Amino acid sequence: MSVKKCKGGAARQLLLAAIGLLAGLFGWLPALQAQPGITSPAPGSAIAGDVPIFGSATIDTFQKYEVHFKQDPSGDDAFIYFAGGTTPVANGQLGIWQAGALPPGTYTLRLRVVKADGNYAEFFVPNLSVNLAPAPVVVAGTPTETPTVTPTFTPAPQPTAVLGEVAQPQVEGDEPTPLPVAVEQPAVGGLLPTPTPASPEPAVTAVSGGLTRELGEALAWERLQDQFWNGVRLSAGTFLAAGLLIFGRRLLGWAWQRFR
Repeated sequence: MSVKKCKGGAARQLLLAAIGLLAGLFGWLPALQAQPGITSPAPGSAIAGDVPIFGSATIDTFQKYEVHFKQDPSGDDAFIYFAGGTTPVANGQLGIWQAGALPPGTYTLRLRVVKADGNYAEFFVPNLSVNLAPAPVVVAGTPTETPTVTPTFTPAPQPTAVLGEVAQPQVEGDEPTPLPVAVEQPAVGGLLPTPTPASPEPAVTAVSGGLTRELGEALAWERLQDQFWNGVRLSAGTFLAAGLLIFGRRLLGWAWQRFR
């Protein structure tokens, strides 16, 4: 009876040990199956702002992992650390890359998984466009939107004011002066006709001609008077010069007779 109990206790312990071994195996199985590397973002992606980094950081005799970035083109010594951990990660988030404050350009990510002995493995994600506006993608066959033309308001032309005609007083015995007739022009393009200006009246022309003639006669008379007085002054000057010449000759003759 005691032998059976011993055999039953050993079997129970062996079963518990097998369950623990299987539990440990299944616990490490995802970490062993996950391939180390960065799965997101993918190479050639355009990113901006805070970017979560996903992937796996697993290796035999795991110690830690580190995530770095650098701007291209530059050497390996330009990588900058921004995330990491001392616990293996299988298909999870490795860290958050705060790329919003970085200058626009092309960048590269690097995942370094370090072993317990100090050796490590590295994985890269190149050609990441950071803070660069993507070019618009034109799909073939997509109709181009035609811009809508906004109509421009053009004010209608204002009508031209018509001046009133003042009737001239009729003088007894004169023929009545016909008033000028405005000729209406045909409307062109919806514009209002502009009346033809009336020609000047003959009476005003006659008055202007009379004033011009009288003014010319007055100017001619003043000119004649100026010529007359100019002649008088010239004649007086000539006679005076002749008298002085004769007086001088006689004075010289008298002096010659007197003092010789």
